[in-house]
Amino acid sequence: MARGTTLVKLLDLYRAECRLSFNPAHNAQDRDRQVAHIQRTQDWLWEDFDWPLLRVERTLNLQDGQRYYDFPADMHIDRISKAEVFYDAAYCLLKPGIDAEHYTAYNSDLDERQWPPQRWRISEDEQVEIWPIPDGSANLTTLEGTVKFTGIKNLSPLVADTDRADLDDRLIILFCAAEYLAASGAKDANLKLDQANKRYAKLRGAQMPRKRFSMFGVGQPQDRPKRIPFAVYNKTT
Repeated sequence: MARGTTLVKLLDLYRAECRLSFNPAHNAQDRDRQVAHIQRTQDWLWEDFDWPLLRVERTLNLQDGQRYYDFPADMHIDRISKAEVFYDAAYCLLKPGIDAEHYTAYNSDLDERQWPPQRWRISEDEQVEIWPIPDGSANLTTLEGTVKFTGIKNLSPLVADTDRADLDDRLIILFCAAEYLAASGAKDANLKLDQANKRYAKLRGAQMPRKRFSMFGVGQPQDRPKRIPFAVYNKTT
């Protein structure tokens, strides 16, 4: 079993696990419910765990005097794990949250601008607010002023027969079958649920990074330290 399984194949797997007829005519009246059940189960699995296989990076370019920015459409704004700005030839952390103390230093309502940006937050209309308001625009050649977001991408559509699931097909179907069989009073519903939970635990474990170590401290990986701006400066013109 694997990821990227088409919806029509998922329906076949669903019917097999739930002991339903494979005859399309027998499922014509129930197909929409079956599709909705598969969609809902994948949605739940997507929300329940930050799947590394769905982690993506998206960028936006800062503009002189622009406070709010539209967020990339294929990344969920509530699933951002990190934001960075390219400044001084390296990506530096943008801290989350903008509070009154920050507006006291540089009041965005008064269009007070500064460089480099230091913080970000989600605005009430689900745009991204950058603070301080940048006093310059991104340089597409040097990448200076490019903001990079790391997070979990939205699920792909799962509506047409040829649409493909983003998560493991066996995992999705086992949870679907466990719920369906429990609702129908089947005696093996708990068995299906146990199988689903075991597969979920296995897949989650495989997605988690393994800790590395070396005997006597020899050959330990040397990670490049993050460069984080500690103060702002007045950008010269």
